[in-house]
Amino acid sequence: MSDQNALEIIRRQERLAADRAPFEREWREIAEYVAPLRAGFEPRADSDPAGRQRFDGTAGMAAENLAAGLWGAITNSATAWFALRHAEEELNEDAQAKAWLERATGIMREAFAAGGMRFYGRAVDLYADLVTFGTGVFYVDDADADGRLFFTCRHLSECFVAEDEREGIDTVHRRFDWTARQAARRWGAALPPRLIRAAEKEPERRFPFLHAVMPREDYAPRRRDAKGLSFASVYVDVEGGTVIAEGGYAEFPYQVPRWSTRARRVYGDSPAMLALADARMLNAMSKTTLVAAQKAADPPLLVPDEAALRGVRVSPGGIIYGGVDADGRALYQPLASGGSIGLGLELEDRRRQAIRDAFYASLLLMVPEPGRTATEVLARQEEKMTLLAPHLGRVQSEFLDPLIDRVFRALARAGAFPPMPRVLAQSGRLKVDYVSPLARAQRAGEGNAVTRTLEALAPLAAADPGVFDNFDADQLARTLAEAFGLPTRALRPMKAVEALRAEKAAAAMPQMPELPLPPPGGF
Repeated sequence: MSDQNALEIIRRQERLAADRAPFEREWREIAEYVAPLRAGFEPRADSDPAGRQRFDGTAGMAAENLAAGLWGAITNSATAWFALRHAEEELNEDAQAKAWLERATGIMREAFAAGGMRFYGRAVDLYADLVTFGTGVFYVDDADADGRLFFTCRHLSECFVAEDEREGIDTVHRRFDWTARQAARRWGAALPPRLIRAAEKEPERRFPFLHAVMPREDYAPRRRDAKGLSFASVYVDVEGGTVIAEGGYAEFPYQVPRWSTRARRVYGDSPAMLALADARMLNAMSKTTLVAAQKAADPPLLVPDEAALRGVRVSPGGIIYGGVDADGRALYQPLASGGSIGLGLELEDRRRQAIRDAFYASLLLMVPEPGRTATEVLARQEEKMTLLAPHLGRVQSEFLDPLIDRVFRALARAGAFPPMPRVLAQSGRLKVDYVSPLARAQRAGEGNAVTRTLEALAPLAAADPGVFDNFDADQLARTLAEAFGLPTRALRPMKAVEALRAEKAAAAMPQMPELPLPPPGGF
């Protein structure tokens, strides 16, 4: 029997699907030219392989390079890319608070690396969707009984999203197919009888399901059941129109970053959309060039009539009997079109460069050049990051920030962290400090400003060294260390620096000679 709640969720999913339909036409074309293996927005027959009409792979390679570059520069598994800190800088110098923050950061990094580096393997799929289709969907489930988290990148073809009043994604409907065996392992006896029978007789038969996650309208914070969780979770059997399972999440489990929303659309824009016209043109040009090269290598033959071509052997080493007349003149001639293959290749190279530029190829290739000073390196990084900054800011606000918050809270509920020191528990205002290579490059402007100022003041300081009294040398040193990516553990806390200076000053102070004590009777 159908369930009214399930039918309402199905109807809403159909409305979201209708709203998404115009985007799917564009995504299908992008998938054809840029990411054929990431297609799936329409059924494809086995005899209709992905990318069958693609004659050039420049756009796909450029998209893969940008996705890999973002992964390596933002969430690289080989480097530290985030750290927990307190909002009040002076508390970060407290020994107990600093030790707890470092330990909590380490626990979170271990959670990301758990499960065979599952997070990092799925994150690169998210970046690929982001630069190709403009929207990525990432999912973080609650911690299991062993405190392990489940990370995955959902395929965009399965997901339908909606925004709240502040233009943030707060609803995701995921329509997916599972086999009866998968459904039985997940829900067991909660399945409808027809699915239980299918799991026994046809375990590999696939059925459509719908998972809806949305803000809970009857949210009651003090309750201990699912209504005490701010987001509702409902699994629906689409064919049967019934609810299989209901639950909830304390935080929104999906992170839905968008590359850009300048088109004022729910789904984002992408570099692939900008490169699509060039990809189409390059594909057509490559096909034409291939045909021209084939004709040049194996040109058509000019013959007087159809009968004259009978028995002609055009294979390598073949003999054409009667190919010349009695005077030695050739009776068969290849057709020379006079087309220039080189010109076609030159035009293709221009289109290839335009596609690479659309995917920020020149910005990612920050290869160090010999002889460059630190100032020049910082200036180049600052210039490159200026162009990527709007998109990186959106990746941070729509992916990294909610991801870190979700993981931290899930691990805290699982009891993964040691007890928080009182100095932190009383304030509780923690923040995330991103220390990835790309985050440091974005902050390179401060270091560049310091080095430029010191270089400009060098001639003046030679005449009047007192000019440096205008600056806080300790803050200048720490700003440069942060800009160049020096690990914070390599810096002494300011209290330790002050104590060390006081000790050095005491050691350098001249010792007063000891005066002899007066005799008992006085002088």
